[in-house]
Amino acid sequence: MVTVGRMRHGDEAGVRWEAAAAVPDARLAGLVRGYGGFFEATPAPVVRDELPAASLVLLLSLGEPICLSRSSGSEPVRTPAALVGVSRTGVVAAHSGSQCVLEVDLSPLAAMAVFGVPAAELTDQIVEVAELWPQTPQLLDRLRAAAGWTDRFQQIEAAVATRCAQGSGADPVVAGAWRQIVDSRGDLGMHVLREQTGWSRRRLAERFRAELGLPPKAMAGLARFQHAVDLMRRPGRSSLAEIALTCGYYDQAHFNREFRELAGRTPTEFLTELTIDAAGTAMAGD
Repeated sequence: MVTVGRMRHGDEAGVRWEAAAAVPDARLAGLVRGYGGFFEATPAPVVRDELPAASLVLLLSLGEPICLSRSSGSEPVRTPAALVGVSRTGVVAAHSGSQCVLEVDLSPLAAMAVFGVPAAELTDQIVEVAELWPQTPQLLDRLRAAAGWTDRFQQIEAAVATRCAQGSGADPVVAGAWRQIVDSRGDLGMHVLREQTGWSRRRLAERFRAELGLPPKAMAGLARFQHAVDLMRRPGRSSLAEIALTCGYYDQAHFNREFRELAGRTPTEFLTELTIDAAGTAMAGD
């Protein structure tokens, strides 16, 4: 059963928000990373640059439609339910002054089981969920009628678990290699995966692209970046130099370069944003 964490609230400068989080049942381990629930009311429209991640993100709106576009400049997608594919570019999320969203953070291994397509078909995409999950409108109705976040988390977990039980899994060799990346938080050499799979460099890259959408080195880079961002968001965080070392970057310059390439700003600029946008920080899981 889903385990619900603490609820957080805020009300500063006319911005009201709440954030809830939950951990999936152990039976979904390796497929579902977590659930989040977010509400925000602001006196003016909000636009946020969300960071890229080595995961699929399912977003279900309980209020106005979600408005998303790729940071690289794609046309905005406005929908009540969106699926954000794995990408090395972030997402621009906007709302007119109010949003209420349930988020499911999924492993790319879950794409085939939950949505019937490999994660590779979703790479760099923002997809309307109803195209892949026809029962989405009915699911949204139930979530909107739910008593609160605990009920919503239980309902979405039941729906995802049913889809996983009925769907097919990813290539077990690719799945094992991906879990190596996850367990190491991206800090491992590609020779480890070649030894584990028995595949050549080319074969490994081809199978990862076919199943997950990006080659293993790029996926490991995203996982390492995510780990660094998680550490930066923690209260009482370590210094940037310590975070770089912990995450396996060669040095601070290497960390700064890769962070800017993926996030579009330096680590210092990102930390400044965290102090300014309390609601966004809380909704990201701080």
